[in-house]
Amino acid sequence: MLLLIPAAHQEVVTSLQFSPYYPRVFCSTSGDDTGALWDLRNSPDSCNIAKLVCHSDPVNHALFVEGRDQLLLTASDDRTVACWDVREISQPVGVIRGFGEGVNKMLRLPSGVPGSGGGGSSNAVPSLLVACACDDGQVYVHSVGTPEDSQPQNGLRSENAHGTLDSLGTLMDRFWVSTNTVNDLALTPNPNLLLTASEDNAIRLWNIAPLLNGRATGDDRLVASFEEFEDPVNHIAVRYSSPPNEVPRGIDSATPSSTCWLYAACSEFVFAVDLDPINGVFGGEARTFSGHQDYVRGLEFFSEETLLTVSDDSTAIEWSLSTVQLVRQVKLHEGLVMASAMSAAKDILVTGTDNGEIRAWSLPFSTETCCASSPCEA
Repeated sequence: MLLLIPAAHQEVVTSLQFSPYYPRVFCSTSGDDTGALWDLRNSPDSCNIAKLVCHSDPVNHALFVEGRDQLLLTASDDRTVACWDVREISQPVGVIRGFGEGVNKMLRLPSGVPGSGGGGSSNAVPSLLVACACDDGQVYVHSVGTPEDSQPQNGLRSENAHGTLDSLGTLMDRFWVSTNTVNDLALTPNPNLLLTASEDNAIRLWNIAPLLNGRATGDDRLVASFEEFEDPVNHIAVRYSSPPNEVPRGIDSATPSSTCWLYAACSEFVFAVDLDPINGVFGGEARTFSGHQDYVRGLEFFSEETLLTVSDDSTAIEWSLSTVQLVRQVKLHEGLVMASAMSAAKDILVTGTDNGEIRAWSLPFSTETCCASSPCEA
């Protein structure tokens, strides 16, 4: 174990996210209505470098916006997304409002995607689009400004006459994806296609091509629905087999030989189904990863051949993607493991629990104790 923070938060740790620009800095969010920034280069008593305080209900997710090294977003049950300038973190530079219920997850969408049929000028396309999955069963898409956009001339924080933070986002689209809570979002290798996971035991695929090119969307967004699950789908992740620089950026650049798998955490299982990377059609192949004793809370790809999952059963499991076999299971905490994040270099895993504890682990696991049922040696 690299680091132990026994009381990082007063309530459950709901999400963890590494900064794409500072390899040892990560953000945590919590049911205690706050977020926090941590620097693993510091000692345990000084690694908390900032506290994010502005929400009035649990904070569910944080998103560092790649390409905008100064912008961090936090999503909350208070029906807002707060926008933070990480260079001055004392309070948000603005908020995104207008959600029907709490916001569970955020995802940055590309804009001006080749192959999606957009004919307008690139100037008409919003430079930053953020999709939000909400408790009301809808996905909201906003165009979000930058910290510079919200800075007043006198350099002070932007508050209106009522003492509340100004709205920073512009609603571009919203649509129903479920009759129940939307838990997660993911893009396919064809970024014109958006996947949603929801409490009604389904994963659905949506065509968002018009939106990405600044055009109005219609009511015919639904491409496919996969409703074979017996329980709510909590987390999803897409794994594309080609090297990152070959991931298609539009319909025309994908190839029929491409291989893509969709992974879904559902109760204590992880299910995988093959996915056509061009048109998003669900295939006939399926895999089941069975080994956890309680809800799976995190999906991390440790290597081309290894999936790492964390669970309420206090453990992490390394899986072989090719054989679907359990490689190693290690106990991480005494409490429920509710969130995880892996560094970009894949050498550190951070985990958070139901009682607010955060730990950081060196990867690959080498000194932790394997569980009795694990085939590995301690």
